[in-house]
Amino acid sequence: MSDRLPRRVVHLDTGREWRGGQAQIFLLVRGLQARGVENVLLAPEGPLLARARAQGWSVEAWRARGDWDVPAALQALAAIRRATPEVVHAHSARAHALGVPAARLAAAPVVVVSRRVAIPLRGGLAGLKYRMPVDRYLCVSRGVLEAMARGGVPRQRLALVPSGIEPTPPPTIDLRERLGLAADAPLLGTSAALTGEKRHRDLLAAVPRILERVPEAHLAWFGAGPLRRELETERDRMGLSARVHVLGFRDDARALMAQCTIAVLASDNEGIATALIEAQADGVPVVATAVGGVPEVVQDGLTGRLIPRRDPEALAVAVIELLGDAERRAAMRNAARESARTFHIDRTVERTLQAYLVSRASNA
Repeated sequence: MSDRLPRRVVHLDTGREWRGGQAQIFLLVRGLQARGVENVLLAPEGPLLARARAQGWSVEAWRARGDWDVPAALQALAAIRRATPEVVHAHSARAHALGVPAARLAAAPVVVVSRRVAIPLRGGLAGLKYRMPVDRYLCVSRGVLEAMARGGVPRQRLALVPSGIEPTPPPTIDLRERLGLAADAPLLGTSAALTGEKRHRDLLAAVPRILERVPEAHLAWFGAGPLRRELETERDRMGLSARVHVLGFRDDARALMAQCTIAVLASDNEGIATALIEAQADGVPVVATAVGGVPEVVQDGLTGRLIPRRDPEALAVAVIELLGDAERRAAMRNAARESARTFHIDRTVERTLQAYLVSRASNA
């Protein structure tokens, strides 16, 4: 197999917000650019496209309004034909549905799809895309890979490519000072989109129990999404407006999360939960639900605590135990930093390139 790097890669994404997937695309393209690979990015007008433009990368505004958006598919086809890439890489479910047919019609040599969620594959019309001619599915965790295999995707078409992180940026503000808290106030942090699968209501339900035992505790909430107003209303109804601080989307969320005592996540499903990797790299112990790829990131009892999903009581108990044991938190901080070293973005870029090369060799 030739190890020559691909000359050019076309990336397709349909996310209009800045979430974990968009951050991974940005870091991947930056890593590929640094290795001499040319990249073309098709994405909607939004944070990812704006950041890519600021880097001087080749970009094209591309908005897909559904899995059957023929004009979007034709636009992708034309862009791929102009670019003549060696690889087309679809980064979202809708990009998968529209981009794979476009790539094959354009005779792209290699077509890969990133899969970032561990939910079961859907049947019916929605599942047709998993019967498309994709060379490799790049799965961000073993949980995702196994879900794909159970859904009928042949294992030889699955590659494990975990998400990657970079060193934390320096903080620009003191989070506790910003919130008007004492310098030693116990501060829980969660960084996740305000959507249903993140189960933020379970976090709210756990807070009163936590405050019974640790009355000085606070929760900082980073992220944007459609449920923000509902969650703030529920928080206020519970009388927690002075304790649960909803800070919305912030570019410096990671640097602020690094100042928290514990990182918490109550999701129903996670492909890998990059925010937890970042927290651990910054020495923040984790309490999270044992779903999807999270057990591959958090080592229960060593770098944090894993709890059952949809169990606010178990979440509260785990948080209370850690807040009450400074020595254990210190040990977890050290173990967490060491564990997170394996998730550097350079490793993600190299594994992605390997998947490209293996796919090219298989098609030769």
